[in-house]
Amino acid sequence: MPIARSFDVVVAGSGAAGLVSALSASIQGAKVLVLERSPLLGGTSAISGGQIWSPLNTLMSRAGLPDDANEAITYLSHVTLGQVSAEHLAAYVNRSPSLLEFLERRTDLEFFRVDRPDYHPDFPGARDGRAFEPLPYETIHLGHWASIIRASPVRSPVTSREAREGVSEADLADRRSRGVRTQGAALVAGLVHACIAQGVTFRTDARLADVLSSGGRITGCRWVEAGEEHETHAAAGVILASGGFEWNRQLKEAFLSPADDAPTSPPWNEGDGLVIGLRLGAGVAHMGQAWWTAAAMVPGEEWDGKPLIRNIVRELALPGSILVNGSGRRFVNEASSYHDLGKAFQAFDPGRYTFPNKVAWLIFDAGFKERYQVLNVKPSDPAPDWFERGDTLPALAQRLGIEPSALEATLGRFNAQALEGEDRDFGRGADRHGRTYGDPKHMPNPCLGPISSPPYFAIPIHHGNNGTKGGLMTDEEGRVLRFDGSTIPGLFACGNVAASLMGPGYPGTGGSLGPAMTGALFAGRMAAQAMTDMGA
Repeated sequence: MPIARSFDVVVAGSGAAGLVSALSASIQGAKVLVLERSPLLGGTSAISGGQIWSPLNTLMSRAGLPDDANEAITYLSHVTLGQVSAEHLAAYVNRSPSLLEFLERRTDLEFFRVDRPDYHPDFPGARDGRAFEPLPYETIHLGHWASIIRASPVRSPVTSREAREGVSEADLADRRSRGVRTQGAALVAGLVHACIAQGVTFRTDARLADVLSSGGRITGCRWVEAGEEHETHAAAGVILASGGFEWNRQLKEAFLSPADDAPTSPPWNEGDGLVIGLRLGAGVAHMGQAWWTAAAMVPGEEWDGKPLIRNIVRELALPGSILVNGSGRRFVNEASSYHDLGKAFQAFDPGRYTFPNKVAWLIFDAGFKERYQVLNVKPSDPAPDWFERGDTLPALAQRLGIEPSALEATLGRFNAQALEGEDRDFGRGADRHGRTYGDPKHMPNPCLGPISSPPYFAIPIHHGNNGTKGGLMTDEEGRVLRFDGSTIPGLFACGNVAASLMGPGYPGTGGSLGPAMTGALFAGRMAAQAMTDMGA
């Protein structure tokens, strides 16, 4: 299909941030082109939980849950360890309510409030209910567009609330027949539909190669599709929304330590926008940070030609499992937020000069396997060959290369505390957030249960990340900055290609999408405003 050579704004990337920026700019009257490097729209957002952390959102007020801007800023200052300016945090908190208002007004998506606390409910300024999520979204009306919107290969078409409450197989079959998407896939589908209705042009398998400039201003870009290079003029500028660099080994070795983590995102995020920004002299920040997690793999699973790596959360926090390192010792509260838990893999032992938690195992027993799904293995399924197995704990330890006495000591101590319902070593299930990952039917602590029913099983757990946080410095309007604070005219960034507002922290569920989409909303408006300022 021929493509016009001239647009007002070009957006590189079709995750939630890119789509919001494209929709925002087009509503302001800009003619917008979205380039997506992969064959499918949606990026990492489409496989995510689709939850959006947004202080002072109207769903909170509708539910009678008060929030306060100053307290939200206090909470964020604590979570980000003082590494993000107060001005940036205040701008986000004060602007974040406009995102939900924009989505409800400009798309046909509907949302519900996620009933869970911030990740650190005991920190000053923490609240319940600051996140929201899309309701199920039917895509049958999108026609062929539905087939090119990415969806998670491991999520069923249920909301986070329904995942806990249960949905019948008949209802799931009906949803699949109607192309119903949920969570991140629903968010992306609704945004794509809104963009199409607004006249946004999409190109998939289209990789941004470079930007064009004239008179010191970014005025377009070069991009490649099916081996053919195109040049597109964009008078108002280019918005980089091309994701992080977690799949680029060279960039990870240069900026991210340790670099041998396991990325759970679609295998297309290689830092294209970051490299372009660096060539232009853009400043960068938080380059050693990522959205850390624990990760696991099912042998043989692939997507887009690369191994499928799964974010693993609930299996670590449900009663009757334990996470140990290669020495057979616990090293973290398994019910922590996945981001904080992921950081525990980075601990360094200066005496032994090693990373002791680099090798880790999730250990559970036959009772746990019969109660809960482990990755893709349902309770009714036989234990697969890739589960390490031992009829006794010493036998399992030998298979894992762990000193049997060390594993037995760890399990003995853990089981005693589990029976009491109090984890005195790491506080598993001690706060309201941790308990949301547990089994509410299990008492006295929904996250603690003994591991004592042979046979015993183990699966390897890896240090993973859901995307990198480090990226191009931007101002509150999404304009890319040099280190001296000056802007690169006509260049904008949002999403994981931009330095995360959250710095080293993570405030609550949706803490990546909330700032990314809010920043994108204003980046799109600012790009369109540039078009107006130039009299285009």
